[in-house]
Amino acid sequence: MKCLVYIAGDVTSYTTTNYEFEGKEFNTFFSAHALAKLLDPQKIVALLPDSLVIHDNSTAQDLPTLIKGYKKMILTRSNQLFKDENMKKDIEDFVNKIDVRVIPNVGSGQAYYVNKEGDLLAEGQRYKRIPYYKERSPIFIFNVIYSIFNELNESCDEIIVDLTHGTNVLVSATMAVGSIFNCRFVAAPIMGAPGNKVSVVELTEIVKAMKDSLAITYSIEKVDERYFRDYSVTLKKLNPSEFKEMKELIERIKSDDPNKVISLLKNLRNGFAIEGVRVMRELENYITGLENDLNSLSKAYNEWYNHSYFEKESRIVLSHFYSTLRVKDLIYSGNDLEVLEKILDLYIKVGYYDKAISLARELPVAFCLNSRGGGVYSDDDKNYTECDNIVTEYLKKSSIVQFRNALMHGSLSKALNTEVKDGGINLKNEVKLSAIEKYIVQNLKKDYLEAKNKVINTKT
Repeated sequence: MKCLVYIAGDVTSYTTTNYEFEGKEFNTFFSAHALAKLLDPQKIVALLPDSLVIHDNSTAQDLPTLIKGYKKMILTRSNQLFKDENMKKDIEDFVNKIDVRVIPNVGSGQAYYVNKEGDLLAEGQRYKRIPYYKERSPIFIFNVIYSIFNELNESCDEIIVDLTHGTNVLVSATMAVGSIFNCRFVAAPIMGAPGNKVSVVELTEIVKAMKDSLAITYSIEKVDERYFRDYSVTLKKLNPSEFKEMKELIERIKSDDPNKVISLLKNLRNGFAIEGVRVMRELENYITGLENDLNSLSKAYNEWYNHSYFEKESRIVLSHFYSTLRVKDLIYSGNDLEVLEKILDLYIKVGYYDKAISLARELPVAFCLNSRGGGVYSDDDKNYTECDNIVTEYLKKSSIVQFRNALMHGSLSKALNTEVKDGGINLKNEVKLSAIEKYIVQNLKKDYLEAKNKVINTKT
């Protein structure tokens, strides 16, 4: 089922215009009615701010009156604007179809007063109005709107949200809520008298750009490539020759390949720390070049009035690139062993406990080999055998081995004295995850450093 949701506005002064959307037009006096005709939704929901119409103190028992008042406001304006009975009937059908939900607003203003029958009361050449003033938590408003969208999400396959009208707080809250439910957003950009035609603007790409940029940032912060949004496919459709003197810059932007960043995140997440070090080296020049290009591109957008060819370009999203630049925080300097120590800190920070404890177990051996002139992780290598024995013996005093086995083997470990019988599993030496987490966060690095210092200071 297709659903249309819109924020109800003050229609008393609206005038008619042709609303154009997706190649079709309809003449009416407010965008929600036009969208209902052009998109044919099966359900229409109006979010009526309690600041628009008031009866007495607008307490809960007056909600039916407020709803009746808003509907009569639409019909009254329709009768003022149209003589055609078919058009009046069409708007009346629209009004009867609306599911009006009263939502809270915040701020200062003037609300229209309606009597018990929902009629606006004339006061000279205008309608009677009453001061409106409310102080409310924006999160309270967010929660009310969320509850409505959450209910609609049960039955609506597609939710189209019209943000043409509404106060700044209500538009912001509705857009934020709708982005959680993957809604489609539109708005009719009317500034003053609308003129002969208004083209309804699709805003969905703005919300997508925001969500994708946040996902890229989160992906890097949590070292998890599965959240990353690969924008390179969209960039391939760019035609650099359209950007005149900026052709070379756009060619470089077009060839930007975030898969290098994705590769780093994937290797680190899966514990391929050595490969991660190699990818870091590859990323150093890539990130430097990207940052320089982005600064030039950002300057061009800052001076947009000199670059009209950007006006209709929707494939370049600056925030995607700047979010990608955050990978600089994951590019460490130093030799390979020094970088691996920093990766150990990273694993602890982001909660990759199995990776952290495994690296902490093996890295002292690597430092030991290095202190002895080098060696290979092989039982045939004397240096390795001696280093591994020293580390193993020393770490018996810590919890590294026991906790590592618990994490790496899914608790199917001799360290936990796991018993399997009659299809069931019993841990004789059960260890709580909270205990492992506490140890890794508070003591793993200390035990690792002690083991490292022990082995590199042990003479052959």
